[in-house]
Amino acid sequence: MATRTYSALSIRASLDVPGETRRQAVVFAIWFLCLFAAVVVGSAVGTHIPADVSDVDTQNEELSRSRWARAEVAITLGLATPALLTIYVTRRRRRGGPHARGIRLEITEEGELRLWGRGYGTRLALGGARIEERLVDLYAGRLGAWRERRLLVSSLGKEIAIGTLATDEDVGLTPQGGEGDCVEFERGDFLRVRNAIVDERG
Repeated sequence: MATRTYSALSIRASLDVPGETRRQAVVFAIWFLCLFAAVVVGSAVGTHIPADVSDVDTQNEELSRSRWARAEVAITLGLATPALLTIYVTRRRRRGGPHARGIRLEITEEGELRLWGRGYGTRLALGGARIEERLVDLYAGRLGAWRERRLLVSSLGKEIAIGTLATDEDVGLTPQGGEGDCVEFERGDFLRVRNAIVDERG
């Protein structure tokens, strides 16, 4: 019996929906570490008046210096730095951003489906795989809520799920509730993969 040959295909993700939870953890860590550092540095640059200094003017100068120093630390390290880092992380993880583009889905000529990059690493054989399509209504925190067309491919205990934004063309699929637990792709790329898997299997 001849071995089935697939058309090799490789696409990049558009949105890492499960990664939103990791983004929230990263942002929390950024703010926690920056605020902790601000407290430590603020203490280091605070008021330091030797016990043997009794001159009022000298004491007032030191108090004034320490107030400005602590204010600078609070603004730069306690506010500006974590805010800028949060913006950077959020922009990287936006739809179509650099983070998602680092995730790839591939179909090999030997009939393997692979999802890898940015912490993902799953591969399964398409021969004899179970394929399911459905609509999923999901909510993903700051990203909001939307309806997703999802393709699930499972084989020998492994599963790869990919999605794309649903449109009016998908009305024939049954909507279900679900979690934001799969990577999304641009619709054109999603359909290319869907056709390569479903249609070529006949």
